[in-house]
Amino acid sequence: MRFATYFALLFVVNLFYVSQSQAQTTNNDAECLQLAAQSAAESTTVGELRSYCSTPVSPTASDPNQSQAPDKTRARRSGVIEERFALERFTIDNPFVLTPHRTNYILPVSYRDDISDYSGFLPNNSADADRIELEFQLSIKVTVWEQIFDDNGYLSVGYTNRSFWQAYNSAASAPFRETNHEPELMLTFANDWEWMGIRNVANQFIFNHQSNGRGEPLSRSWNRIMLNMVFERDRFAMSFKPWYRLPESSKDDDNPDIEKYLGHFEWMGIYQWHNRTLSVMLRNNLRSESKGAIELGWSFPISSRVKAYVKYFNGYGESLIEYNNAIESIGIGVLISDWL
Repeated sequence: MRFATYFALLFVVNLFYVSQSQAQTTNNDAECLQLAAQSAAESTTVGELRSYCSTPVSPTASDPNQSQAPDKTRARRSGVIEERFALERFTIDNPFVLTPHRTNYILPVSYRDDISDYSGFLPNNSADADRIELEFQLSIKVTVWEQIFDDNGYLSVGYTNRSFWQAYNSAASAPFRETNHEPELMLTFANDWEWMGIRNVANQFIFNHQSNGRGEPLSRSWNRIMLNMVFERDRFAMSFKPWYRLPESSKDDDNPDIEKYLGHFEWMGIYQWHNRTLSVMLRNNLRSESKGAIELGWSFPISSRVKAYVKYFNGYGESLIEYNNAIESIGIGVLISDWL
């Protein structure tokens, strides 16, 4: 757990980084105005845009040219998920903007305590895999159908690419050690159910495919049906995502025991404070032989558009090629788009 200690030290050091805290409290409104101005009509005033950005709406709303007056029948919400919905709605109709799905990051320094023997290097290659590599993730989504059921429900397509690049391994010609592809089809419904101040803001039905795009014997893949329930309270958000793996024939199944290591659900908690974000991801197989994973992320602003990012992982399933190999890793880099 030595990496966890390093992560905690970085977290404590960052608590002293507060010189821009007050300026960052309005960062979301400023970004919302910037996105809204790109798609609003010429007749829309700045005051109308400000009102639109400060008024929470359904995540399917996407037209800033409609009435900008706040809905007096709804209580004002200031949760972090509602703020993300407000930002996302301006990207739906803009062909020059890609809507982030999960986090987008680059970790130039990503260290692993172990890399398994089947990491993709040919047996006759004398070069070993470096434990320090470059890791990055690209994740985007596109809304393809809005207001499916009256004024609620929208269908979107997402894609996430996570790559592990042996960028500093010149002896092996700097290959990509592993790349995981994860397309998703998501049906999302906005919700307003609340209990003890915790509000269920959205629920998703997801078809998820994940694979590493390789041939045998290194091929890894599975298909899942997921239910993702999203909750928020002020600056805290969490999601609970159980899934059912679609069965495959034994001759086509590259990883029949993957649920033994990745389990049947994923829980994530996210807390935002002065534009700094702490995230925690947990998985467990809920068996007597307990296996799972924890991932911690900490980000803080270093410019108006980019954050510094530290990511710690411990457990199974960091990548598909090593889903059954326990890994402890820590990476340091930049975050281009955050969860919130």
